[in-house]
Amino acid sequence: MKRQRTHAPGRRALSNVGGRARLAGDPAVAKALASAARPPGKADPRALTHGFHAWPARMHPFTAGALIDEGPPGVVADPFMGGGTVVVEALVAGRAVVAADVNPVALEVAWARTRRWSGERRAALVARAHLAVEAARRFRHGKRVDDAIWKTESEWFDPPALAEAWSLAEVLGHTEGPDADLDRMLRVCLSSVLVKASKQVSDSVPVKDAEHAWTPARRVEDWFVAKAEEHAGALAALHRAIRAEGPPRLLLADARRPPDDVGPVAHVVTSPPYPGVYDYAAHHERRYALLGLDAGLARSAEVGARRSVRVVGRADAERHYVNDIAAFLAAWGRHLEPRGRVTLVVGDGQAPDGPIPTLPLIAAAAREAGFGVLASVSQPRPAFGPGRGKRPPGGRDGKEEHVIALTPAAAT
Repeated sequence: MKRQRTHAPGRRALSNVGGRARLAGDPAVAKALASAARPPGKADPRALTHGFHAWPARMHPFTAGALIDEGPPGVVADPFMGGGTVVVEALVAGRAVVAADVNPVALEVAWARTRRWSGERRAALVARAHLAVEAARRFRHGKRVDDAIWKTESEWFDPPALAEAWSLAEVLGHTEGPDADLDRMLRVCLSSVLVKASKQVSDSVPVKDAEHAWTPARRVEDWFVAKAEEHAGALAALHRAIRAEGPPRLLLADARRPPDDVGPVAHVVTSPPYPGVYDYAAHHERRYALLGLDAGLARSAEVGARRSVRVVGRADAERHYVNDIAAFLAAWGRHLEPRGRVTLVVGDGQAPDGPIPTLPLIAAAAREAGFGVLASVSQPRPAFGPGRGKRPPGGRDGKEEHVIALTPAAAT
């Protein structure tokens, strides 16, 4: 079985490494942020549907839930939704929620993680997973993998794995009527095992694994059925836990350009990309091809991409990051209620010559967008990758992760 690896630079939510917290701003708010930033040992990061689908650098569910509870009541928003952790926790807290991401995989994963399905519907999901495997075997009998898929993906998969993944995607991709949502859910179940079935190192390291072990026939099918069965159980737990009345509103949208009809929002809780740490769109390349997803927006509207730091250099990348975060804050600030708040979970970034301190960049973006820093909490993190051990210009040794509460400047 493929080894699972972690990528330390992108860990989020101050949840994996301890350390003395540095608090600033309003003492009561800072104390609450610090509490949210320290998940207790009993806090299961895979509870409910949180363990359904890997997502690079996802927020810890405890942190998301605690920040929602600590903030003002009303509609919660997450403009950098990722896999939907904040969305799930908002529903559990009984909140209406609107969330967005530029990545179509994020939209599908968040949808799959937030369905309030009955026991009958969950049983139908498992039964349909078994039927899909049988249908996929019939579909691919005597056929070759589609030429376009073979051209882009054959180097990333062993032939049995690619044939099984391709045929499952095909039989699940054209359903209409009352069972369309079952097949949509099963496509996300397939998405959740694709990287494990491939030669890619992990969901957060999109390069080939030099130590990849052969994926034999029937292995992808087995993983797919097991994931459907596991998710049915997780959806049962979610069904019992949800207190919100309606489903979330999930959008494929640039955080800097939300639709005009978002409506009033009380609390934005989100984790924007760490500057220069990841090329987020690249993590899901295996999924775009096999699931037929359009990744154009993900590639063109990505904020803080690692490649931008390497192409334009630290100074320009920092300026672009400030401009992008300011644009996001200004756009969502127009929907924020008078006593509303924005809470960000974000870590220091990475450049070839060392870490990029993010806290001053967020503060600069906030000022540009008409926000003030209400409070913040920061914890030290080890530095990995290029520039490790170097002190960033004007910064501290190593890295930090931060939880930052912002309010419109008039309210601070």
